[in-house]
Amino acid sequence: MFRFRRIRTQLDRQRQRRIRFMRRAKIAHQAQQRDGFAPSPRAKRPTTIARYLPNWWGAIGANIASWIALGPSFLPRTWWMTAGSVALAQIYGYAVGSGARSVRSLLRIPARRLLHLPNNPTFPATLNRIWRWTSVLTMSAGTVVALLRSIPRQREIARRIGVDEPSTRTQIVGMAAGTAFASAIFGWLTVFRLQSHSTKQLLRRFAPALAAPFSGTLITFGLTYYLNRSILWQRLMERLKAAAHAKNLSPLPGRVPPEQSERSGSAASLEPFNTLGRHGKAIVSDGPRGSDIAAYWGEPALEPIRAYVGLRAQVSIPDAAKRAVAELKRAGGFDRDVICIKVGTGTGWLNDWSMAAIEYLTRGNCAVVSLQYTVLTSSLALLVDRNSPKLTGQALYREVMAEIETLPADQRPKIVMSGESLGAFGGLSVFDDAADMMARLDGAVWAGCPQIAAIWQELTEAREPGSLEILPRIGDGSRIRFSNRTEDLHGPVEGEPYAAWADDSRFIFLQHPSDPVVWGSTSMIWREPQWMRETRGHDVTAHWRWWPWVTFWQIVADSPMSISTPGGHAHRYFEEYVGAWAEVLGVTGVDADALAAEIRLFIHPH
Repeated sequence: MFRFRRIRTQLDRQRQRRIRFMRRAKIAHQAQQRDGFAPSPRAKRPTTIARYLPNWWGAIGANIASWIALGPSFLPRTWWMTAGSVALAQIYGYAVGSGARSVRSLLRIPARRLLHLPNNPTFPATLNRIWRWTSVLTMSAGTVVALLRSIPRQREIARRIGVDEPSTRTQIVGMAAGTAFASAIFGWLTVFRLQSHSTKQLLRRFAPALAAPFSGTLITFGLTYYLNRSILWQRLMERLKAAAHAKNLSPLPGRVPPEQSERSGSAASLEPFNTLGRHGKAIVSDGPRGSDIAAYWGEPALEPIRAYVGLRAQVSIPDAAKRAVAELKRAGGFDRDVICIKVGTGTGWLNDWSMAAIEYLTRGNCAVVSLQYTVLTSSLALLVDRNSPKLTGQALYREVMAEIETLPADQRPKIVMSGESLGAFGGLSVFDDAADMMARLDGAVWAGCPQIAAIWQELTEAREPGSLEILPRIGDGSRIRFSNRTEDLHGPVEGEPYAAWADDSRFIFLQHPSDPVVWGSTSMIWREPQWMRETRGHDVTAHWRWWPWVTFWQIVADSPMSISTPGGHAHRYFEEYVGAWAEVLGVTGVDADALAAEIRLFIHPH
């Protein structure tokens, strides 16, 4: 009897709760009708898959971003450059469009209530569908127009750089490939979101307390990150390093151990030829000899010294620097008038134009010392190992100066430095600031320096008012000069000439206006750089405009091709080294064009 009463009491309570709920619903319905917010007819609930499919707002955003990505940049594009730029732009545009859709959904109901608009839809579903498809198709047609308009721009850039003009087919294939790649990414994101939804449903069944909002996304993202970071990324890096090591050991055609004792790898050297690495072998095997230099000048010349140490697994960078200086001392480098400390790129490569220019201008009375610190390319080393080039520059400078300090003051040679790209970053890392560099060096030529170098940033920010970021004027130009081309060494082509050089130390930064390695910066994702608001350089189109995210990836897409252009553009520094070193070393009366023609005979790419 007692149990029956308890059950009846529970039923009464449930009935009372239903009555109260229905009463509140009736009051709310009457209030909505009075205020003009009649409830909407119950719409058909979308399926789980339909809920996560791409939306039309995102499609419109992706099309608009494609228009921007097809615009000009530094270099004329190959199909894969166009594909990369378009794909990343479409992903960005889709994200912006989807974000705008979410914001609109959040603000729509409060706005309707604020404006006292009816809540029931007045736009038929069929017309709404037609409007959406019309918008997407119109945007797609706009993308086709943008693609056709991009072709003349690409041809203009090709003429500025001095390369063959890209064909219409190249751009079309690139656009199609980029769209296909972006679509694959969208498909993967859909699968990711479905997996997140399934994970949350599983949590709700077995662990309801953990089935909070975003729990499925967090768990799926964590597992995906772990698999990519710990397995895929690690294996990719292992394979890249293995391939780089194999390439470093592969022989170069025509390179044999030098006969001159002044070079590493010779019979008299402390460093065997087979330990120098791919680029090291080319460095000691190539280049002018003393007889070549004497024949050009018509007077006796010394045999130039090239001391180089290859990469060995058991030898640290400080120890390699000690070996390099020991090799320099063995070859008689400290008896020469000029010692150049060169910091190479990631693979140990040194610019042959720079070395040969020093050797000719000094009549062989010079020595070059360097070492290899990694087998990775500069672009990969910038991502995973920025410390090695800094350690290399610091160790080489420290060991050379330790030996210099043992010499009488009147017998010490000039100490100059040089580096290109990642090598410039490593060399500049030796010094605290520009004043420290000028106090501790007799001169330097830095080429294609990336913006991550602190001294480059310091000098650019402290430039004289009115000078351009791509060609900053530092004081009166008597100590430090920037140059976009050989004509700028004595002052901007359309500006005031520099003052005469100082007698103690001279420094030149070579940087082409079209070099993506110099001008690329992650800050471009959200902020327009100063150089894009100024007059463009001689080899950069004036039609280029900055856009968040998209412009940065355009420059990233340009970077691989920056080492395939003719000299004097992008990331290719060749003949301009002759004029730059003549200024730094104080050699006057030199026909730079004639000397460049002579040096070109000894340039063998490697």
